[in-house]
This record gives sequence, C-alpha cells and structure tokens, in this order.
Amino acid sequence: MPSIEPVGSDPSPRPKRRTFTSEYKMRIVAEYDAAPRNEKGAVLRRERLYHSHVKEWRAARDAGALENLVDRAGLEIFRPAPVAGRSG
Repeated sequence: MPSIEPVGSDPSPRPKRRTFTSEYKMRIVAEYDAAPRNEKGAVLRRERLYHSHVKEWRAARDAGALENLVDRAGLEIFRPAPVAGRSG
C-alpha cells in the first residue's frame, strides 16, 4: 500500500550550517598552531572541523578579515558604533 504523503514534502529537513564567531576562529587557529604535530588532528576531531577550516581562517586572520567581522556571504555583522567621549 503506497504512503499518502504530499509530493512536495521533504521527509528530512535540510541540516542547518554551523556558524563560528571570529573569537572562536582565532582561538582554534591559535590552539591548532600551538599543538604539537601529532596532536593537531585531535584538535580538529574534538571540534569536528577540517584542516581546510583552519587554513581558511588563518588566511583570513593574516589578511585582517577576522577583525572586520565579515561573514562568508559578505554581509557585515553588526558591530556597535563607539560612543562619543568614551575611550576603549
């Protein structure tokens, strides 16, 4: 007996992509770079990341992109404007 399910319904919704803050990216790159050669894979496994993530984030850090807090789609992430008369 065939199931009675609408043609357009998807039984498994598309998974949501993970997003990473620039602070997280900088922390992981620093931790990965500081890890001994035989422990770098453990950092990646623990965080469920690929080496390409670290390579991309390191290149962005070196280019100064992480300080600008720009996401992959090129949209600026909200950063509050400094308040006049306040330092820091």
